[in-house]
Amino acid sequence: MDNKIRHYSDEEIDISFDARRCIHAEECVHGLPVVFETARRPWVLPNAASADAIAAVITKCPSGALHYTRRDGCKAETAPEQPTIAPVADGPLYVRGCVQLRSADGNVIVDDMRLALCRCGQSRNKPFCDNSHRSSGFKDSGVVTNGGGRPETKTTDVMKITASANGPLLVEGPFVLRGAGGVGRYDGAQAELCRCGGSRNKPFCDGTHQEIGFRTEETSGTGGAADNEHQKSLPVSLSQ
Repeated sequence: MDNKIRHYSDEEIDISFDARRCIHAEECVHGLPVVFETARRPWVLPNAASADAIAAVITKCPSGALHYTRRDGCKAETAPEQPTIAPVADGPLYVRGCVQLRSADGNVIVDDMRLALCRCGQSRNKPFCDNSHRSSGFKDSGVVTNGGGRPETKTTDVMKITASANGPLLVEGPFVLRGAGGVGRYDGAQAELCRCGGSRNKPFCDGTHQEIGFRTEETSGTGGAADNEHQKSLPVSLSQ
């Protein structure tokens, strides 16, 4: 995936940006506009604010498109002790924690602390969200029914998420599933989460992917046609 990642650096911090994972949540633009401004080229100015302020804003990027490396010896970003998955109303799954995302064949797509994963079934950059839920008219409240059999514990274990072929996201490892707006909570160690967009038991899979003939074409990180289309959809300033 490195061939799409751009870097903006000064003496204190290196900011990396993966355009293919950006879903324009705009946490960066609203949080620190003096540094992040999409109408400007380059759109990132690492010397326009303190490294601490920049780092704080980057950790709010839900998709993991933005990351930072401190060059001044200060502490790097750390994952929350409790991995969480949160369905966004009418949108993707926001994932936080020590996460390893895998393709159906078991290959690691990415190790990260922040991800936005498609659950409408229409993304051209599966398993990542690319905002296709907006044009496809995907609707779901993101509410989670309380449940699960695990007490809340803090853990540093890696949560593994496998994007199964033509099927759900398979989650392994202690996690908390939090409903949109704080409505509902599910504590678990395993789950199958819908990503075809059709389940009647969202965010969980109910087998609808088989009924509707859901097909997946996972991202390979090699800059294929789907990546190129997604890149074209971004504002020009974000690709420079």
